[in-house]
Amino acid sequence: MAVPPRQRVAVLSLHTSPLVQPGVGDGGGMNVYVRELTSSLARMGVECTTYTRAWKPGLPDELEIEPNHRLVHVRAGDYDMPKDELL
Repeated sequence: MAVPPRQRVAVLSLHTSPLVQPGVGDGGGMNVYVRELTSSLARMGVECTTYTRAWKPGLPDELEIEPNHRLVHVRAGDYDMPKDELL
């Protein structure tokens, strides 16, 4: 019997990390949504990788948020770059 392939999802969180506290800086509805969505998928066994821009120095390149969910910090531009200038 063939083993079904693992499901994998890549999520781009453009202007705010799902780890940023809501109400701080640009933290708000979108990062909460991304965090809850990927957390739910991870609990169902889907391998999730969230890519987000590094927002401060000293962040690890990658970290595991929970089983099946890892976060990748992408170094791109100044840390304090306004979200309107990201595209």
